[in-house]
Amino acid sequence: MAATEDEWNGAVDSALARIVDESGADIAFGARLAADGRSLVMTRFRGARTTALRDLAVHSGTGLGGKALVLDRPVAVDDYVRARSISHEYDRPVAREGLHSILAVPLRGSDRVTGVLYAALRQRLPVGERMLRQAVAVAREAERRMAAGRGGWVRAAWPENAGGPGTAALPEVRAELGRIIPRVGDADVRRELEALWDRIGARPGAEAGQGRPALSVRECEALGHVAAGLSNAQTADRMGLTVGTVKAYLRSVMRKLDCHNRVAAVNAARALGYPL
Repeated sequence: MAATEDEWNGAVDSALARIVDESGADIAFGARLAADGRSLVMTRFRGARTTALRDLAVHSGTGLGGKALVLDRPVAVDDYVRARSISHEYDRPVAREGLHSILAVPLRGSDRVTGVLYAALRQRLPVGERMLRQAVAVAREAERRMAAGRGGWVRAAWPENAGGPGTAALPEVRAELGRIIPRVGDADVRRELEALWDRIGARPGAEAGQGRPALSVRECEALGHVAAGLSNAQTADRMGLTVGTVKAYLRSVMRKLDCHNRVAAVNAARALGYPL
């Protein structure tokens, strides 16, 4: 069951406020999947100076949001109107709003993308790791809020046949650890958290015990950078590793998930609930 319009708007409005307040974006806006299932309509805004983008329809595969919709992963450009990685049907309204660097993050429902969150800067600056991670985290929180509005989040976290909230919530605790660990700078603390992450995954009734392939923290981190569109070299730089080590992590992931390429591995990991 999809979120109602009020539930979707409420979750997105809260997400946009957080993106602007916490990530450093000049403007954030949200587009919801239209009834035809092939286009997005921009309806929610935070920090807009004009109405140039209001009610703009973005078709699947076009522009930045249409690309995020098709790929089902975050995508970004540092100079929208000059970017070669996207099509340019929407340059005029984007220019009227004065936007340059833009990030688009898909919002997922139970079985498909239901919309896209955007964060943008009015300067030609690289979309940094901080903004990317913040926007992705906010998008995931918005998804949980929409699910909670229809009772799905509560049922997913504490099924009726579970032994209690503590056991049923373990996958969510592990997922939250997976989002926190990459931000920890202290190597000793990080190792302790990684050990805890692995222990939770090995608990009966948790993810690994339910037949889900057990990915390590570093494998998930590498795959998360791939999901964000980074190359092996960029991923190695972010993780402080060699390119060969990153490739080894990704080969291990693909083997565990029985996938033949990186995109398939990302999709499979997301379908299994890994926090990418």
